[in-house]
Amino acid sequence: MTNRLRLLCLSTAVSALISFELHGQAQPYSQEFLAAVRRVATLVPGEGPSALRVVSLNSMRLPVSFMVDEESTDTVTVSYTVFQIRFPRGWMVVDAAMDREFDQKWTNWSDEVYTQIQSALRDAHLIVVTHEHHDHVGGVIRSPYLQRVQEHTLLNRAQVRSLQEHPNHPLIKIDSLTASRYLVIDYASLLPLAPGVVLIKAAGHTPGSQMVYVRLTSGVEIILAGDVAWHMSGIRLQRQKPVASTQEFGGEDRDAIALQLQWLKAISDSGIFVTVAHDEDWIRALVGRGILMRGFDFRNP
Repeated sequence: MTNRLRLLCLSTAVSALISFELHGQAQPYSQEFLAAVRRVATLVPGEGPSALRVVSLNSMRLPVSFMVDEESTDTVTVSYTVFQIRFPRGWMVVDAAMDREFDQKWTNWSDEVYTQIQSALRDAHLIVVTHEHHDHVGGVIRSPYLQRVQEHTLLNRAQVRSLQEHPNHPLIKIDSLTASRYLVIDYASLLPLAPGVVLIKAAGHTPGSQMVYVRLTSGVEIILAGDVAWHMSGIRLQRQKPVASTQEFGGEDRDAIALQLQWLKAISDSGIFVTVAHDEDWIRALVGRGILMRGFDFRNP
């Protein structure tokens, strides 16, 4: 058994012991829940991640009002981001972007960045996606290294169900045979993936949405929140996406999103760094502060 599969088996077994249930509570996200996340991050033995790195694909300008309810029409930079959780040997990848076939009209497309993303996916020890929309999962469904990528891509059952039954884009639809080639799991609320890395179930934006908690060996804590918000002002101001902007993919569970936004603001106010997937200006700010590092590190795979 490979170290990756051994780690996955350990993580799955441990997750069965975690008793937190996110649904049916007045406020499932709380300081107690954060304490549980931190405890779960210690359950997998070994040296934690030394860095969290990021690349951005196809940056563009969009009005904030498209992303955050009741915001201004001022435009900001957005992009499709992919994260590399870097360990002393090897790495994990969070989210996978997509390929050029999804929109031939892109003017800022970078073949160099796309190649870098696919190389990271090919040689990763494990890949997870924050949710099952095409701009996050397309890279692991239409990879030029598809067989290798499938072997270490971890999808949860809700993500697989969406991809089979109602994908948000026809290019990411899969059948049951294709689904069987990925690592498919389910978990109650928290899943330890590696030293210092925890999956947090967060259905709302999609049925299979999840966040990723990362604690670096430096002590810095980061939450990769996916598309809980499209812009960080949604968290700061506690405002959701406009309903009209979410209709294309069938809308969201706005009650669930409201609770997640409250929790993310509370923990960011307490010193944990939170980032959403498309706010390129915030990504740049975190790179400037040394919280994130720009570009992938392919040494010591």
